Amino acid sequence: MSDTLIIGGGPAGLYASFYAGLRGMSVQLIDHHSELGGKLNIYPEKIIWDIGGIPPQPAEDIKQQMITQAKTFHPEIHVSTTCQSVIRHADHFETVTDRGSFYSRTLIIASGRGIFTPVRLKIEGAEAYELTNLHYTVKRLERFKDRNVLISGAGNTAVDWADALSEVAASVTMVYRSEEMKGHEAMIASLHRKDNIQMCAQCEIEMLHPNDAGDAIASVKLNNGLSLDVDDVLVSHGYESNCEFLNSLEGDIRYNDHQMIKTHDVADTPVPGIYACGDQIVYDGKVRLIAGCFTEAAQAANHAKTFIKSDAPEDGMVSSHNDIFKEKNKALIRKMH
Repeated sequence: MSDTLIIGGGPAGLYASFYAGLRGMSVQLIDHHSELGGKLNIYPEKIIWDIGGIPPQPAEDIKQQMITQAKTFHPEIHVSTTCQSVIRHADHFETVTDRGSFYSRTLIIASGRGIFTPVRLKIEGAEAYELTNLHYTVKRLERFKDRNVLISGAGNTAVDWADALSEVAASVTMVYRSEEMKGHEAMIASLHRKDNIQMCAQCEIEMLHPNDAGDAIASVKLNNGLSLDVDDVLVSHGYESNCEFLNSLEGDIRYNDHQMIKTHDVADTPVPGIYACGDQIVYDGKVRLIAGCFTEAAQAANHAKTFIKSDAPEDGMVSSHNDIFKEKNKALIRKMH
C-alpha cells in the first residue's frame, strides 16, 4: 500500500509525484495513456513560453524534464492503466483499474479533463491508413517536409497546425464544414497571407482513395465533388473526454457543468484523503497555466501528508535547504566541476 496514489500523468500529476516524494511519501501513479505527459503529447513541437524561469522550448522537452523530475524519489508508475472506480474503505482507498486494484492511504486526482482521445474520421476503412498517412496529431514537423497536406478541421488546433506545417510542407489545404474558421483572428489572418495554404470552406471529406499498394491515401474526394491528391491527411475534429471513474467517488464532491471538481483551499475536496489538482479542478482565482498546476499539485501533496501524519508540517521545506537533496546536490556539483 502506498501513501498516495496519483491518477493522471500530465504536468499536475507529474509534479504531485515529485512533491509527494519530497514530503517523504511513497507514491504510485497511474495513467490511461501509453506515454506520460498528458496534453503535452498533443503538441510536442509547440513552443512553451509561460513557465517561470524556464526558457522557451518545445513541449516535448518540457515533458521529458517533468518526467525526469517526477521520478526523483522513485515512484511506482503504471502507464496504459485505466482507472475504473474508486472504493473508499475504513482506512484506505482501493483504486480499481483494468490491470487490477491499487491500494493507498490517500488519493490525488490529476486526471486533467479525463481520458482524451481524438475524434476519428467517420469514414469506413479510414483506420487502415493510421499507420501510414492519416494523422490525428503532429509529432514531428519534419515528417511533413515538402509534402502536400490536407487538414480537416477549423478550430484553434487545426489553425495552429496549418501555420506550423506551412513552414515545411509543400502545400497545406484546409477543409472545414463551417463558413469561417474558428481559430484566433490574428492567426487566421496570417494563414490567408501565406501562398502555400488553400482554404476550402463548407465542405468535408467524403471518400479516401488508396494508392496502388492500398496502404496509404493517394487522394481525397470532397462532398463538393472536388478530388485532391495528397501525401498526408491530418484530422482535427476535437477530442472526446471520459471521466467515468469520478461517478464512483463517494462523499459530497461537487462538480461544475463540465464535470470539473470544485475544490476549496486550492486542492482540498470534501472527502478526507481525496485531493485534486490540474485541469480537473475549478476554484475562484484559478490560473489555467502549466505553472498554475504546480502550486495545486504541491498543495495536494501537502494535504495528503498531513492527512497521513497529523503532526507533519503543513508545507514542505524549500529545496535549497532540504537535507533530502544533500547527496543529490553533491553529485550535481561534482558533475558541474
